[in-house]
Amino acid sequence: MRKILGVIAVLAAPLLLTACLLTPGKFTSNLDIDRDGSFTFTYDGEIFMLGMSSIMDMAAKADKDEFEAECYTDDYDPRECSGNEITEQRAEWEEKAAERAQEKARSTEMMKQMMGDLDPSDPDAVDEYVKRMAKQKGWKSVVHRGEGVFDISYEMRGQMDRNFQFPVLEKMQGITPFVIAIVRNDGTVRIDAPGFATKEQSGGMSGMMGFAAMMSKDEKAADSEDSKVPTIPMPDGVFTVTTNAEILTNNTEEGPSVSGDKRVLSWTITPRTENAPETLLRLSQ
Repeated sequence: MRKILGVIAVLAAPLLLTACLLTPGKFTSNLDIDRDGSFTFTYDGEIFMLGMSSIMDMAAKADKDEFEAECYTDDYDPRECSGNEITEQRAEWEEKAAERAQEKARSTEMMKQMMGDLDPSDPDAVDEYVKRMAKQKGWKSVVHRGEGVFDISYEMRGQMDRNFQFPVLEKMQGITPFVIAIVRNDGTVRIDAPGFATKEQSGGMSGMMGFAAMMSKDEKAADSEDSKVPTIPMPDGVFTVTTNAEILTNNTEEGPSVSGDKRVLSWTITPRTENAPETLLRLSQ
């Protein structure tokens, strides 16, 4: 089992280092844009931080540097090792001790750089992330529920005279924006939500969902106390854009609906959402 976990940890490490570090869970999010460029953006719900606890805990258990011989039949069923097999495996394990230590140190340092110089395996890192979020404008409420899942209430008001994106976290690299608004010189604003689509995130949300599926299929791993499968929230929510500006393009299935003096674009987000929500609006000049 440790070898299986070791392989999973090795596979997960580059995924975590190249993937987006934040993904949505259950949420509701709305971007309201007036034709004069004033806007209000809200996000209420879960944000999952990859590698914050569960996966790092799993990798740490897999990295326990203790020798244990493991042998299997041709059908990959566990069997008792012979004396020669134990001797050969121990010699190989001892020979690669320095290599294992170097790889572990390298992976830890890379992860710390990606996550703002904080060690995600450090229990105090969670409190530090909450403090960093709370210091930034817009983060009304940040609660860590455990295993890297944060309950978030976020609201930002402003003017579309510059680009806007959510989320942005101090010192953290590799974040795929959930929502980004790009202001153009011709008076239009392009709104994309790459963080709400698997296709747009190369190795990010889609990679983590594949990783979760692989883990869930291993019933023995799931039942083992030493190899608890991390709970990875899947995206489940609705993203809406409300506006009285001119809608030039959008990729909703139903097109805009009407609410009062504004029109509403709505996208239902699930783990099967492949294409990022997008729309192009023309503001008054």
